[in-house]
Amino acid sequence: VPEHSYRISMALKEKGVPLQIFYHQAGHGGEPPMKMMNRWFTRYLFGIENGVEQDAKAWIVRENDDPKEPTPYKDYPDPDAKPVALYLQKGAPGTGGLSLKQASNQGMETLTDNVSFSGSTLAQAEYTEHRLLYVTPELKEDLRISGLPEITIILSCDKPATNLSVWLVSLPWSEKRNAKITDNIITRGWADPQNYKSLTKSEPLEPGKFYEVTFALQPDDQVIPAGKQIGLMIFSSDRDFTLWPKPGTKITVDLDATTLRIPVVGGKEAFQKAVGVNQ
Repeated sequence: VPEHSYRISMALKEKGVPLQIFYHQAGHGGEPPMKMMNRWFTRYLFGIENGVEQDAKAWIVRENDDPKEPTPYKDYPDPDAKPVALYLQKGAPGTGGLSLKQASNQGMETLTDNVSFSGSTLAQAEYTEHRLLYVTPELKEDLRISGLPEITIILSCDKPATNLSVWLVSLPWSEKRNAKITDNIITRGWADPQNYKSLTKSEPLEPGKFYEVTFALQPDDQVIPAGKQIGLMIFSSDRDFTLWPKPGTKITVDLDATTLRIPVVGGKEAFQKAVGVNQ
């Protein structure tokens, strides 16, 4: 997953090691263009000063581009990306809102775990008790995200343990035969609420007690096109990435106290412009 290469790149930066990062939108494989790799081999295998350290620090294969023609950027995450805080507006079992404005006195919404349903099925469902879904207004302009989205969820569970999965999706869901993953999924993340204090400390949950769980989603650099909505989907078991427990566990989310932060290039102003609303 992208988080692995991201953590490696951050560690290298901290040690002062010259580097570039190359991201593409496909699956496994997909090496950088040979010319790009050859410049690094020439410099660090053969010791020839060719100025590669002065090249762009990040190269991203944009959604519909040729992998051999990545777009150069100053760095990754893009230095112009700023976290934009978005808040939930109730709507379960249908669809709620995702807004710059923080509502109050909304209470709680509850989902019931059922790994029988895939994430894509849940994202497309008009009504379901097996996920919570909150969406932005339709984008009037393209919006670029660069970096690590982060979420803070205040939740309770009726069992001592549960899975917690979060997807950022691009809606409406494309069912085209040749649809790419970036047509539908922006990024994803998973957490074990038993590790709410830290990744190194785990303890059983007290049923009915609320806990604060904060975690980052996978690193991303994606342009969400005009006409789409950004959707935050909260659910429990993810068929592709988590354990498959017996269905029935209930997770309750405190709407007012839950916050999503997405790294938007251009920050809050760019987000407001894209949704066409001065929120």
